[in-house]
Amino acid sequence: MNPYIAEALAAMDKVPFSRYEYPGSGSLEPASCRFLAAFVSALGARRIIEFGSGFSTLMMARQIAGLEDNYLLSIGDSPLFSAQAKEAFENSGCQAKVEFRVAPLRPRFYGPRLLLSYNLPKGLLEALGPFDLALIDAPKHDYCRESGLYDVFNAMAPGGYIVMDDANRENMEKGYGRAWHSAYGGAMDPILLEGIGNGLNVIEKISDAKPGYPFKGAVSVSLKALGNFGGLLLNSGGELPKE
Repeated sequence: MNPYIAEALAAMDKVPFSRYEYPGSGSLEPASCRFLAAFVSALGARRIIEFGSGFSTLMMARQIAGLEDNYLLSIGDSPLFSAQAKEAFENSGCQAKVEFRVAPLRPRFYGPRLLLSYNLPKGLLEALGPFDLALIDAPKHDYCRESGLYDVFNAMAPGGYIVMDDANRENMEKGYGRAWHSAYGGAMDPILLEGIGNGLNVIEKISDAKPGYPFKGAVSVSLKALGNFGGLLLNSGGELPKE
């Protein structure tokens, strides 16, 4: 087994975890939180990016707080969840450097695949990287997390890791994993940890590569993205929130 994963699995039960702080429903599963914190420590990660601000932000920030040049960029599409995560972090007294950004979801083409992705300035992630670790735990609902790895791959250091939560869901995250493997092939090495929380897909970036976005399933995911974007428009009264 991957030595970093093995070290994290052995240490995760020793990670401090406060039920008082844990917000419960909608958050990363407790076991996943513990593994993630232990994995950050095992990697010696200093610079982290996450899609989906929440309790995971605090768990990871605590692991990097004592390291020089530490930085955690937390991105979400919900101003409410972002504000709640920021408040919890600030109230914790943790001294890590954490930046919270709210970025609304917008449709974007990745080759033949139309997906919803975070509306971020072009080149921002590459400019702030390279990152040692990325967590993909959003967008929530059924808005598709496939775009997350495409967006962050070039901003990751070779030897860095991307972790996706809810990896056991057959018609969603498992499908995204198959699409990513088709796009990047040997430039990434995924390991599925089905027994932790709702499943974690732990992906090592082996080397830089240009993605070959798959045509298989492109029509269905594109139609789904259009439907989801239409739902966002209806829920916002036709005016989407700005960054």
